[in-house]
Amino acid sequence: MFSTKEFIEASRDFVCVRIESFESKEHQDMVRELLQGRFENTAFCVFAPDGKTRLSGTGRSPLNGLGVNRRPSVKSEKEAKVDNAKAIRAMNAIVKKYPAKADLSDALVSDFHSFKQSLNVSSGDQRLLVYTVGAKNELKSLKDSLQKVANDEKIIGRFHYDFFSEGDQKWSEVIEGESSPTGIYVIQPGEFGQSGNVVAEFSLDSSLDAIRTSLIEANTNYAASEERKNYAEHRKKARSAGITYEDNMPWGEDRDGDGVIDERKSSRRSR
Repeated sequence: MFSTKEFIEASRDFVCVRIESFESKEHQDMVRELLQGRFENTAFCVFAPDGKTRLSGTGRSPLNGLGVNRRPSVKSEKEAKVDNAKAIRAMNAIVKKYPAKADLSDALVSDFHSFKQSLNVSSGDQRLLVYTVGAKNELKSLKDSLQKVANDEKIIGRFHYDFFSEGDQKWSEVIEGESSPTGIYVIQPGEFGQSGNVVAEFSLDSSLDAIRTSLIEANTNYAASEERKNYAEHRKKARSAGITYEDNMPWGEDRDGDGVIDERKSSRRSR
């Protein structure tokens, strides 16, 4: 449902937050709070602008949280469209009670916990990554100025963004094509999100118009050349090649809510 045009348009009236539950204990605790102490890889809830008042139920997905479908099941395309329409109507009903007080162009630019994570997620989502490297004071200013580019109607939702942090010192070791120690880099992630190539590069003082024009061109070229991944085949290929990704938090889920990650069964471990 997330990739449908109707859901994307409805989501523009919300501040959408992607919980990074395997990278941050704080985020993992958020999931536990929403799922009555259990931990699963994600959870969904709509909050009021105060960030505390819950305006929906909680669950693993918008369909669960909005009360459309409490029991996940395989559905036909027609049934899925009906459920999506119900979820969007529920979202629109919430929006009417909490009209936006700021323009969409003021939306914050995303930032990941690490370059390693942003590169991997960009590969999984099949998006180009806009990665900015500079001093702390420069990055703070750029986060504000890049809002105008990131929220442009021809760019919004088509890229991931990340800003250099202390743990990213070796970022350039897995990237080819960068020519300067600081700058704004448009990176095409490798197949498994552990390497990448710079397809465009800007100095930190480049004009926003120049960045905007280049991003539109880069995305057009990327969309024309990148084939949509079949994730079953993709995972199989990665396992065969021995490629892994190490999370910051212990991998697994705590479905019994005892505060400890459930031990994986041998059959699951073998996969």
